[in-house]
Parts: sequence; structure tokens; C-alpha cells
Amino acid sequence: MASANFSRAVALLSCAALLGSVQAQLYKWTDANGKVHYSDTVPPEANDGARKQLSSEGVVRGQVDRALTPEERRAAAVKADADRKAREIVEERERRDRALVSTYTSLADFDRVRNRALGVLDAEVKALTAQLAALNAKREALTKQIDAAGAKGPSVKLANDAKLLDSDIANTSGFESRKIRDRADMAKNYATERARLADLMAAQAASTNSANATNAANPPVAPGNAARTKPK
Repeated sequence: MASANFSRAVALLSCAALLGSVQAQLYKWTDANGKVHYSDTVPPEANDGARKQLSSEGVVRGQVDRALTPEERRAAAVKADADRKAREIVEERERRDRALVSTYTSLADFDRVRNRALGVLDAEVKALTAQLAALNAKREALTKQIDAAGAKGPSVKLANDAKLLDSDIANTSGFESRKIRDRADMAKNYATERARLADLMAAQAASTNSANATNAANPPVAPGNAARTKPK
């Protein structure tokens, strides 16, 4: 039945084309029951379905896939978002790679920059550690004065000084801990970047060596030599 419908549709469209009325078009689509139809227009109920556009000779000129279901659209959106994020990660890694190889001429150069940056944090940690030790010593001396007051208790000034000193000790200890964490994070990042830089430089060296080997195995031929070695 589908073949008969197709033959009739093609015959009608061929006649229309010969008469010059319109550009002959034929659509092949399948209804909800799986029945194949051929028609010169697509009915509203088939707009969301897959269909093919045929010429009057029955040659496929275009194809429209069926509309996605809401679930499929959501899945496609999730995948598109994941693909976008993956591309951004790759692009950021490539940007960082370019920055690495353009910033450092060698691993020794990288090590100098790393050591200088870590040295700054080391000095800050050392200063905070010394400051904290001085504050603790001062607090210990203040504690002895409070203890010497005996049963009558410390003066208001001693009590206030103790509170202020305890606050300074807590703040300085917090600063020291943060600097130590910063130093550890920086050292970890530098270790990661150094390993990446070593890989990039090794890859560049391998590529250069391969190119040199290829050039050595296939040296360019001078024009005069080429003429003399040309087969007769």
C-alpha cells in the first residue's frame, strides 16, 4: 500500500513539475501506528516526527529528525553543559601550559622562582613564630605576677593586660597557622607545575630531536646536484 501511495504521489508531483506550477516536493513520514505516508505537505500531527523530503524523482533532498522528548532535552542539556565544562578545563590547561613554557627557560629557572617565593613565606612564618614566642614569654611573666597577688587577686590592670595578651597570642597563632598552610599549598602547587613543565620540556626536546633526525636522514639536494642525478 505504501508503494502504491508513493507511486501515485510521485506521478502527481511529476505532472505538477512539468506544468511549472511549483517546485515539486514530497514528504515521507510515519504515523503513530508505524504506517508510512507520502504527501506533499506534513500534517500537524506529524510535525514532531522524523520525516524525509523527496524530490519528484524520489531522491532524498533533506531529512528532519523527530523532536526530542522533555527527558531527552534535559539529558542533552546536561551533556552539553558537561562538554562545555570539559572544554573549559582543557582550554585552561593549555593556557597554563603555554604560560609555563613561555615563562621559564629551564627547570633551574623554575627552581629559582619557586625558592624565592617559598623563601618569602618562610621568612614570614619565622617572624610570626618569634613574635609568638615573645608573647608567650610575656604572658608567662604576667602569670607569675598574677599568682604573686595571692588571695587578694590581681589588679584590674593586670587582669586587663592578661586578656589583651591572650587575644594577641590567639591572633598571632592564627596568622602563623595560616602562613604555614599557605606555604604548604604553595609548595604543592609548585611541585605539580614543575612536574608538568618537565613533561612539556621533554616533549619539546623529543619533537626537536625527531625533526633533526628526519632532516639528517633526508638532507636537501642542491639544484646543481639534482640536475646531475636526474635519470636520463
